[in-house]
Amino acid sequence: MVGEVTIEIAPWLSKAFGKKSKVTLREQIGDGEPLKAILERIAAKHEAVGAMIYDVHQGTLYDTVVLFVNNRPVAKDLQHTMQSGDTIVLTPFYTGG
Repeated sequence: MVGEVTIEIAPWLSKAFGKKSKVTLREQIGDGEPLKAILERIAAKHEAVGAMIYDVHQGTLYDTVVLFVNNRPVAKDLQHTMQSGDTIVLTPFYTGG
C-alpha cells in the first residue's frame, strides 16, 4: 500500500529551503516505512537539509532538531513506523527562559 505523510519544517530550520516561514512537504511512503527512510529521502532531494536537520552520513538528526510525529515527541527513534496520513514536524530545539 502506498500512502502520504505531511512534513512540516518550522522557521529557522526552513532556512535549509531558502524560506523564512514554515515549509510543508508531502512525501509518498510505503506501508510501515520507517521514519529514517523518509528523512533520508528528504535530505537527498534537498541537500541543504543535511546541513541543518539530518546527518546523512551518520543517519541521525542533529541535536538542534526536535522531531514530532502526530504531535508526540519521537526523540531519536528513527525506526518509528509511519502510516499514511501521519504528520512529521521538525522544529529547532529551544532553551532558555
